[in-house]
Amino acid sequence: MPYIIFVGPLPPPLGGVGVINASFQRLAYNGYEIFPFNTSNKRLREELYNGFPLHSIIPECKKIINLYRFIKNHKPSIVNIFVTSGYSVIRDCLFIRTVSLFQIPILVHFHSKKYGEFALKQRRLKLLAGFFNKYADRIILLSEDHYNYFTNYFLPEKCVVIENFVEYEDFKCTVDEKTDEFLYVGRLTKEKGFFNLIDAVCELKKLDINLKINVIGLAATEIDQNLISARISKYQIENYFEFHGIKTGQAKFDIFKRSKVLLFPSHFENSPVVLKEAIAAKMGIIASDIEASKLILYNKGNAVWHQVNNPKSLANAIREYLSCKDLGMSLCLASSAIKDYDSSVAERKINQLISELV
Repeated sequence: MPYIIFVGPLPPPLGGVGVINASFQRLAYNGYEIFPFNTSNKRLREELYNGFPLHSIIPECKKIINLYRFIKNHKPSIVNIFVTSGYSVIRDCLFIRTVSLFQIPILVHFHSKKYGEFALKQRRLKLLAGFFNKYADRIILLSEDHYNYFTNYFLPEKCVVIENFVEYEDFKCTVDEKTDEFLYVGRLTKEKGFFNLIDAVCELKKLDINLKINVIGLAATEIDQNLISARISKYQIENYFEFHGIKTGQAKFDIFKRSKVLLFPSHFENSPVVLKEAIAAKMGIIASDIEASKLILYNKGNAVWHQVNNPKSLANAIREYLSCKDLGMSLCLASSAIKDYDSSVAERKINQLISELV
């Protein structure tokens, strides 16, 4: 049986690229077997915002050598490489160049923001585009918005949109069986808005407003986790949060199914799959007004918005939601009507791509 190799991180840690890589590998590929080449460091915690990690140079070089051996041994028909726009893009480009030595079709899955990261400075992006245009047979982009932006640099005929997706069946539930619990999913960092959420809960406590927030995820470091615990203890809001750590599979799905509202106060995103998981689980969403969230949720009728990086605005959005008896049911029913992000759409598109390349 012919092989497709997927090069990219797999959980842990529970980041967006790892989750969507795992999801792609679970799709049905017509007549192909999937082999993963996992680039994750397999740590539960990961710090993404501290600059270039010099200590990782030797381990990453070893991964490049191991990939060469992996390709040589398995002789795949096609290779899918997940590329991000942070510092790891340097290693990812070396992965692409390594695979190109075997003259095997390369699918680059560009899991990127549009600005604010290492590879997205104009000069670097032009260099990256030249590299992709030379070595990638196809470039998968996250949304029509990403396509419209990046085809100013990448060859349009090589680019295709396959949005992040979820397996709706995993989140199958009824709105009536949901509790009034809230849910936060992601790294417990300032960039993801978790510290804003703590401050917002403090504001709600002053107003004698009670709620329960399930939290799936960890802080980037043990030190940060301790700082979060100390902050929550200082505000005396321990009973507002239930921390579940990292959850995957059925344990994760069950928390989604019973929770009524996703809290998504992130400061920036690519194309956040957790919003699509919440939609599949028929949840309402309280989200920061960042572009990535609006591209998924705007005019869907399933979201309450708050100003990004503004704890008082977040507190007001939660209070607005709680003050309207029928709002929760309305948001959940709106999500239940959205079927755009099921895995079947992505499965059809990527199989079409493969048939064109092989």
